Amino acid sequence: MQFSTSLPVIVYTRPSNLISDEWVELDRGPGFFNMAPDQVAMIRIKKIDDSDIRLLVKDLAGCSFIISLDLSENRKITDDGLEFLKGMPQLTSLNLSSCDITNKGLDHLLALNRLTRLNLSYCNRLTDSGLKTIQKLTNLTELDLLGVLKMTRGGLARITRPGLNVRW
Repeated sequence: MQFSTSLPVIVYTRPSNLISDEWVELDRGPGFFNMAPDQVAMIRIKKIDDSDIRLLVKDLAGCSFIISLDLSENRKITDDGLEFLKGMPQLTSLNLSSCDITNKGLDHLLALNRLTRLNLSYCNRLTDSGLKTIQKLTNLTELDLLGVLKMTRGGLARITRPGLNVRW
């Protein structure tokens, strides 16, 4: 299993049969990456914008072993950039903390129907109406909304369901 990218990524791995957050750093890019066949990967990238997401998704296309993407603290990522994530339907975990996204951008995440973990903390442009979209991500087990000041207890009550742990 291999991939390459011209972007400054950090690649983490763990055994594919391990269900935890115990990721180990494999390497840093840009570059060419080789992985063991019994591993899955998480990609972390900083200081990017919407056009970089487009390139990243193109570079990672077909890499079903990349199950987690950490785009946190990229304030130049907007709703337009989220559209490109449709090219990574295998993602089970996505971190968009502190990105400049709105409720409209959440619609693009519906293509990621394998998501079990979603971090939207400190995405300050999100409101209760965005929860209607999040509610459609039926495989979510963890949702982080810490610091999302425009969401209310009433809005959160509408998405509460067994098996979903919401941090707010």
